[in-house]
Amino acid sequence: MSTSVVRATRILDRLAHSRAPMTLAEIASELDIPKSTAYTILRDLASESFVTVSSPPAYSIGLKAFEVGSAHLRASGTAGAVAPELARLTRALNITSHYAVLDGTEVLYLCKEDPPTLGIQLASAIGARLPSHLTAVGKACLAWLEADWLPGHVEWATRGADGQTISLPDLTAELAQIRVQGFATDDGAAAVGIQSVAAPVFGLTGLKGAIGVSLLCGSAPSLDPVADDVKTAAARATIALGGTTPNHHVLPRNDHADQTSVARR
Repeated sequence: MSTSVVRATRILDRLAHSRAPMTLAEIASELDIPKSTAYTILRDLASESFVTVSSPPAYSIGLKAFEVGSAHLRASGTAGAVAPELARLTRALNITSHYAVLDGTEVLYLCKEDPPTLGIQLASAIGARLPSHLTAVGKACLAWLEADWLPGHVEWATRGADGQTISLPDLTAELAQIRVQGFATDDGAAAVGIQSVAAPVFGLTGLKGAIGVSLLCGSAPSLDPVADDVKTAAARATIALGGTTPNHHVLPRNDHADQTSVARR
């Protein structure tokens, strides 16, 4: 692959995960790219609207990058199946709902629906990433991986918000329970005071991702009604995608239609 193309994609990836515009010097230094080369690439990306330039000169991700990224959802048919279910969940529960996919050792949030009121938005911004084993959406996906694929999708050293790590035996036992009950929970591991519930979505080729919601710990007398709503939404999205939820006793072969089969790290 062309060195220029690789550098351009690295620049776009860095800008996509930056909370503020970055200067040329910052980009060149962090990515170890000569300033003159970085400037030329940024100029070309800006001319095609993949990058936005502010004043004083600083760079942020552009609308064209969003448009290209959104094409993934349209091409896969996922958006049409998931978006209506997120809207129904948010109307019913008055909390933010989201859809995420497993990408290496992280989950990537692709869709979300916010309630009219502030709601609990946590890190479920579109394009946000979190460690797979710390999130309900991540564990809902991990539960349906073949056992020998699991280690490559978990960053074992990553600590939760409570400072704890997890072992393979403990996670394996939790994932087995998730397959039985049909949903996963995150009780403050991703963010203190926030709990999430998620259920997997399947398509014709297997696991696609997971639908989830986040709420304040203790705000619901029981998570069972929330879990039922989330499972219903995931089941409806699965049907719309032509998929079938597997029997919990059998780990299905996962062709990673919307996933990355090799860990990012």
